[in-house]
This record gives sequence, structure tokens and C-alpha cells, in this order.
Amino acid sequence: MNRNWKKPAQFDLPGIAGAGPSKQDLRREANRLVAAGSVPVTRIPTGAREIPERLTNQQRGELSRDIRGLKRSSGDRPQIRGPIDRAVPPGLVIYADGACEPNPGVGGWGFAVYRDGVEIHSECGGEPSTTNNVMELTGVLQALHWVAANVFEDPLPRIFCDSQYVVNGCNDWRHGWKAKGWRRGGPNAKPENSAIANLDLWKALDQVLTAIPIKLEWCKGHAGIIGNERADELSLMGRESVLPRSSTAMIEDQLRMRA
Repeated sequence: MNRNWKKPAQFDLPGIAGAGPSKQDLRREANRLVAAGSVPVTRIPTGAREIPERLTNQQRGELSRDIRGLKRSSGDRPQIRGPIDRAVPPGLVIYADGACEPNPGVGGWGFAVYRDGVEIHSECGGEPSTTNNVMELTGVLQALHWVAANVFEDPLPRIFCDSQYVVNGCNDWRHGWKAKGWRRGGPNAKPENSAIANLDLWKALDQVLTAIPIKLEWCKGHAGIIGNERADELSLMGRESVLPRSSTAMIEDQLRMRA
């Protein structure tokens, strides 16, 4: 993931003509827009805006507050007994995660790759209209694509995910679905009961996992596990990258570039 900010496209300010607005003009216009309380919004397409390597504490808190509440109440995590190992295991290890707020709504995915405890690669992205399960699936799928393109010898990496839906589906459920012609239930099941949600992603995961036989491992979310916390952060960054941006934010970008 390229973590360098790109220079934003020129923003045309109403009522300001010429080769380009001065710093003072930009500040005045930013103050006017904020004071007016009616700031036009421009939707940024997926991948069009680069994001910083790390969120600030304030940004992370704002973006993750509601998402953490949703994940803690999801009810799909088994009870953990005994202490949790929060360190990244040795060898090549990947943590993947997804987030969506509201659900359905704006979502993001991310994964982080470690070698002997040191982060060597990370990626993230987002979608303006999606679900939490889709983002969880996408995070693992993107991680597997990275493995296919970069790992050419054994041992294969370990992949951790905090979604039981994704872990169980990849390790167990997909085999039964595939044997039944990508359907759930018995031969007499009604169509509405036999349809598999997110089927395109499950088929893509099955294709990659057939070629790269990795058994996913579940980890407890929001328990201080280093790799999981980093993947969670990346998923929030991916979500933030597709949020609508106000004209004021674009003006601030130009001010930063001109400073």
C-alpha cells in the first residue's frame, strides 16, 4: 500500500478567478463554508484518495467506537478460557479483518503481513455500500491473493481472522456447499433456504484455497492481539478512504500542500 499523500486535484472556489487562489483566499473560503453550516459534499470513488499509514488517536476513536460495539455484540465468538497470547507468532503470519458502520453501509477491509513479528506488508480498501460479512470475506480474500503472488515455497503462512463466519466457512462449510452445487440444506430445501449469501466471494475463496490449502485460524477480536488490532486499524482506514469528503477538507489539503 502506498502511504504517500498525493497532491489533490485543483479545487475551484466560487467567486475566485485567476491562475489559482492564494493562501489567504483559501483560508477565507474555508471559514465562510464552515460558518455557513452548509458545505457541499463530494464523494470520492474507491481507491481515489491515499490515506496515512496510521490514524491519529482521535480519528481512530471516532471511526471505531460504534464498530467495536457492533463486533462485541455479534454473538459469534466462542468463549475463551485461559490467557490470550497477544504477540504475533514466529514465521510468516497474516491477520485480516473487515468493518462496516452502519451495517449495511460504508465498510472497509485490511490485512497485515508479519515475518517473525515484524510487519512487512499491509493493504486496505473500502466500499461505500456493503456489509460487515462482505468486508470480512474480502479481507481474507485479498490476503490470499497476496500469498498467491508472493509466497512460492513452504511453509505457507498462518492466516488469522476474528470472524467465525469466515473461518468456519473457509475451513468447513464451503466443502458441503460445493458438493451440493453451491446450495445449502437438503435436496428438498426451498430456494430461499438454499441460497448462499455472498456466493461470488465464497466461490473466489474456494478457488484460491483449493490452490493454496491454508486452514484459517480464529482469534478473539479487540483483545489486544497485536496483529488483529493492526488489521482492525487497517479496515477502519479502508473505510475512511471511501467516506464523503467536504469541500473544507479539500481546501485544507491544498493549504497543507502550499504551506
